[in-house]
Amino acid sequence: MLRYIIKRLLALIPIILIMSMIVFGLTELASGDPARILAEMTYEHPTNEQVEWARHEYGLDQPIYKQYINWAGKALHGDFGFSYNTRRSALEEIGIKLPITIKLAVTSVIILLVIGVPLGILSAVFENKWLDRIIQIFSFFDVSMPGFWIGLMMLYIFGVKLKVISILGSATAAAPVLAAIAMDIGHFGIIIRLIRTNLIEVLHKGYIRTAKAKGLSSFSVIVKHGLKNAILPVLTRFSSMCVSLLCGSAVIESIFAIQGVGNLALVSVQIKDLPVLQCYILLITVFVVVMNLFVDILYSFIDARIQIM
Repeated sequence: MLRYIIKRLLALIPIILIMSMIVFGLTELASGDPARILAEMTYEHPTNEQVEWARHEYGLDQPIYKQYINWAGKALHGDFGFSYNTRRSALEEIGIKLPITIKLAVTSVIILLVIGVPLGILSAVFENKWLDRIIQIFSFFDVSMPGFWIGLMMLYIFGVKLKVISILGSATAAAPVLAAIAMDIGHFGIIIRLIRTNLIEVLHKGYIRTAKAKGLSSFSVIVKHGLKNAILPVLTRFSSMCVSLLCGSAVIESIFAIQGVGNLALVSVQIKDLPVLQCYILLITVFVVVMNLFVDILYSFIDARIQIM
């Protein structure tokens, strides 16, 4: 196990290196002149000479490969440059906003598990019954509706009509909960269908009938035998959902005026704040790879038949 983890961690190095090249290259090719943005931080209306001075001062007149080497060398020490907007360190800027997004993502995951998993189990247990049909209708509409539209409707109902939250950003607990539900839209239906399909397949296995014949309770058969063996395919998809909830929170944060890292990324795109944008994308890349490694390790604990070499 330890050997496998070390091998996977070493495999992160080329992946992150390639992604850093892509991130740096794409942001450098984006429209807008970083030298002019930097010059405007010092001069209100910079002249061409002042823009060229900023270009030389910050090394933007060097070949792109030299710029990348300088940037990557500093990034290895946690220095991603400073935000063009606030003049703070890009890593510090993200560190301030990240806890808000993590809290929102964790809330979304909890709500997804509390609602999606029981509904998926009920749909499988009551296969082709009226309850199953109702849950299937819910899952169909869930995957058909965009989360940002549901977010806007929630903001209108709870912010404009009921005045439970402020449409300009609320400090109450209702705002992040509503935002978390909006982020889960589209994921409820997927996890319900995955659990239903896999659990139905498992419940028709011979060892499940044997467990029932031995007099085990229905709850024990479903949870200890059925759900445990049906969860592996769900776990793969669930990990990608967790990544999506953390990485795809920008639109929902913008709708509910939540000052998280997703909203920061959107603002960084608008004002061409390249250091913050580069730092954000690279950190998200690391999170995705580490999350996949975590799921691979978790497989071996859930199913002993899977051996990690």
